[in-house]
Amino acid sequence: MQRQWVYTGIILFLFLMLVFGIPLFPNFMAIEILGPMNLGMSVFLLLHILTPVLAFRYLQKLREEKI
Repeated sequence: MQRQWVYTGIILFLFLMLVFGIPLFPNFMAIEILGPMNLGMSVFLLLHILTPVLAFRYLQKLREEKI
């Protein structure tokens, strides 16, 4: 059960960073990281990749515990 809350907290933090970070700190979110990719884009990409990966890992752990 603890793992579920850790995963939820990570995803919620990334989501809130996007929602509040872009309007409140536009210069910070516009820092270039790799080529044309800035911090806001990388958080968006990480959010859309990390969410299904963490959900898959959590469901896989649930299946292993039932067996």
